[in-house]
Amino acid sequence: MMKRIALLLLMVVTVSAYAQKAVKPNLNKALSLYKEGKLDEAKTMIDLATTYEKTTNDAKTYYYKGLIYAAIDTTSNETYKALAPDAFQTALDAFKKGDDMNTGKEHFVQEASGLPVTKTQQIAVWANGYLNKGATLYQEEDLEGALKNFEKVQLITPKDTTAYFYAGFVSNGLENWDKAESNFKKYMELGGKSPDAYSVLVNINSGPKENKEEALKLVREAKAKFPKNTDFPKVEIGLLIDLKRIDEAKSGLESAVKKEPNNKILHFYLGYANQNLNNNAEAKKNYEEALRIDPKYFEASFYLAKLMYTDAANLKKEMSSLGISQADRKKKVEIDKVLVEKLKVALPYWENTEKLNPSDQEVLDVLYSIYRDLGLEDQSKRIEKRYKELGLEN
Repeated sequence: MMKRIALLLLMVVTVSAYAQKAVKPNLNKALSLYKEGKLDEAKTMIDLATTYEKTTNDAKTYYYKGLIYAAIDTTSNETYKALAPDAFQTALDAFKKGDDMNTGKEHFVQEASGLPVTKTQQIAVWANGYLNKGATLYQEEDLEGALKNFEKVQLITPKDTTAYFYAGFVSNGLENWDKAESNFKKYMELGGKSPDAYSVLVNINSGPKENKEEALKLVREAKAKFPKNTDFPKVEIGLLIDLKRIDEAKSGLESAVKKEPNNKILHFYLGYANQNLNNNAEAKKNYEEALRIDPKYFEASFYLAKLMYTDAANLKKEMSSLGISQADRKKKVEIDKVLVEKLKVALPYWENTEKLNPSDQEVLDVLYSIYRDLGLEDQSKRIEKRYKELGLEN
């Protein structure tokens, strides 16, 4: 009986020793299992290695753990993916810990071909997978999904400008102005060199964020960084006009016109600046020059027509302020004679503008007013018909 018990105890000890030996962590084995695609076994082995006294302080342990969990994170095998729902973050943490512990050369693994693949290359492959996925979702118009993938790329490779650039555009498309702004600023901070980043930032601040001073600051930075870009100076001028800094805008425009004498937009803006400074004769020349360059330039024609209608509009205002006394009635008759001449001067400018855009209500409204003031009934009826065609009220 005693011999039998002794034999059983010996078997238990032997089996126990064997079991312990079978699960003893082995980094080389973990790597082999990873290469073979046996991610469940690789995960078990590497998890043990992180708590095993002989491997827990080895930087290679966490490098391998990062590789294994990154593979679980990106696998299409749902069984393996279910092993670690937080595989993405676990991989990030493992790689970071391995980097913090590693004071030697960069880690790498040997491929079947015999060529080494470094950690940097492996990280790049991991990041590119999410970058491509984000791009695909963007093309499919899933902006939320695209943004999530680009943000994962930022976590994997925090110094790579590409993901910040793409995330900026997607956030802008989602009208998440703050996130778009932070992404583009990070892109530039990291050395991004696309002027498009500045263009979007300027648009965000001059538009939805209503911060034109910040937009002006940004566009001036952009001008300094991209001196060959011809758009930023024009945007600057537009912002100066919006900010009522007309004198400053005019000075910049005059310099710009000398450099680009055939640029209709510059002539138009110079006309706008001069008009705001009450330099109407100069403004008229500027608008006419813009139309000489492009006879179909609606904005220039519209503002020129408004300029030519200024005197008539002032006279009408003066007439409406007069009373019914004999002196006022006499003055009205005198003003009306001048008004008729001013309206006749302005009329062809408005008619030309209508030809460029027959559906613009403000143009139709002014034309209708002029036709009625001049007693041109047929033309007034023509405008009334046009209102009906467009579904507008007069």
